[in-house]
Amino acid sequence: MGWYQDALALWVPGGKETPLSVNFTDGKQGYRLSPERVRHERLIKALGKPRDDRHQILDATAGLGRDAALMAQAGFDVTLVERSPYIHAMLEDGLRRAPPALSAKMTLLPCQDSVQVPADVWHAVYLDPMFPAREKSAAVKKDLRWLQVLCAYPQPAEEEALLAWAMSLQPHRVVVKRPGKAPDLAGKTPGFSQKGKAVRFDVYLMG
Repeated sequence: MGWYQDALALWVPGGKETPLSVNFTDGKQGYRLSPERVRHERLIKALGKPRDDRHQILDATAGLGRDAALMAQAGFDVTLVERSPYIHAMLEDGLRRAPPALSAKMTLLPCQDSVQVPADVWHAVYLDPMFPAREKSAAVKKDLRWLQVLCAYPQPAEEEALLAWAMSLQPHRVVVKRPGKAPDLAGKTPGFSQKGKAVRFDVYLMG
């Protein structure tokens, strides 16, 4: 890990790939954040519209922050949780370089094993737990390869605990990102799903 073109980045010494950093506005991510595109994203459809003054989203597995940025661009106030110190540092740097209007709607909590957040204040809790890539996937994306190195896949008991914790926060809904053909998280059937070609967003309505 080091600095590459004013960004905190990860790379393999001597490797040919461009170093990995957090950038919310370049390339495909920038396209996803365009105003005419955001409302068509399945994640935003899965979140729905807040019924009251709750516009807060807890992204409990923030990763590289791309989905958090999408939710912020859609008008939500997003609180990010990331437990990997390396990814957390990259997120912090990415927010430093992000457009002020976007970073103002994203709050990154300190990196620690135990996260204390209030209950009954969230429109949604968003989960994107690690899931093993399919064996037939010859070229796993660079960012996913790094996440596989830095983050362990959750065990079934950990998945169950993660979902139970999210529900205990009493949000209006819990939204879980899953590969299209993956089983339901912790074996719990969602109320409905927004399905795409590669991924789906399972929605658990909490009342």
